[in-house]
Amino acid sequence: MPKNKSAVIRYRIIDQCINDKRHRFPNLEYLAQRCSEMLDTDISPSTIEKDIAAMKKDHPVGHNAPIVYSKQERGYAYSEAGFSISELNLQDEEWNALRFSAQLLHQYRDVPIFADFKNAIGRINARFSLGIDTNEKMVNQHVHFESSNATNGMEWIDMIYEAISNRFSIGFRYNNIYKKKTSTYALVPYLLKEHRNRWYVIGWENSREDYLTFALDRVSALEIIKETQNRRSDFNPDSFFQHATGIMEGNGKPVKVELNIKDPISKLVLLEPIHPSQTILAESADQVRIGLMVYVNEEFCLRLLGLGPWCVVIKPAPLRQSIAKMIEKMGNGY
Repeated sequence: MPKNKSAVIRYRIIDQCINDKRHRFPNLEYLAQRCSEMLDTDISPSTIEKDIAAMKKDHPVGHNAPIVYSKQERGYAYSEAGFSISELNLQDEEWNALRFSAQLLHQYRDVPIFADFKNAIGRINARFSLGIDTNEKMVNQHVHFESSNATNGMEWIDMIYEAISNRFSIGFRYNNIYKKKTSTYALVPYLLKEHRNRWYVIGWENSREDYLTFALDRVSALEIIKETQNRRSDFNPDSFFQHATGIMEGNGKPVKVELNIKDPISKLVLLEPIHPSQTILAESADQVRIGLMVYVNEEFCLRLLGLGPWCVVIKPAPLRQSIAKMIEKMGNGY
């Protein structure tokens, strides 16, 4: 971290400490300790003494801060009640929350449409001089966020969002990895959706007269067709994914599913339900029977297989048979 930026952050910490009514008249040792904790590096009392001298200087060098030393209290205070070098006089909890939020926003820096997050954080820094560094050790050493790995397809997000906003359609080529072929589509896009660090577009495909979902990392040669399209009234994102357990829509109507989940996975399933429709049908010491109303598709089957031998399909019979065949095929490979 640049030396001048470190000094700016120390000034803010000193300012907070002096304004903290829970610890009035902080001394050099206390201020050095707080700065060391916040910056995760050793700060000496002599450095703090120099910082205070710099803060007392007139603008633009310092902050014209009316800091005085009380011999009686053996610590520092502002001679002017309510003074702060910051327009935001944040408490420690608020400061940490803002730093945490900045780090969270930073995870989306590689998504084109969210690029302005970095600019927004920069404006916050400039406006309030908070000195937030989205890569600083204080956050990274204690909190690990899930990384949003840059993948192919993110370059289409801006164009698709533009098409959605203006009711335009889009044309593109799509590589279907299951059918092992590439086809051309014309889509009226309705929704951009992120799922497990990958991006998808959902829209109406006129030639097929249906809503389809496409993974952006398999899209190529995308272009906007700038002709205003009538927006269908039957698309609602909440209801569209109401019975889905992943990103893919269902083929047909949702199905009532009953599962027996054995301990200890049963405890995890109760803590993190497979689907919002999940209900407990029966429960014992070593297992639980749950009911779901979901689309039965490849994603759902893979989710059940991921629960391993602790999950047994009770109903419906076709799903039970499908899972049994998948397990048999898996066994043949070993």
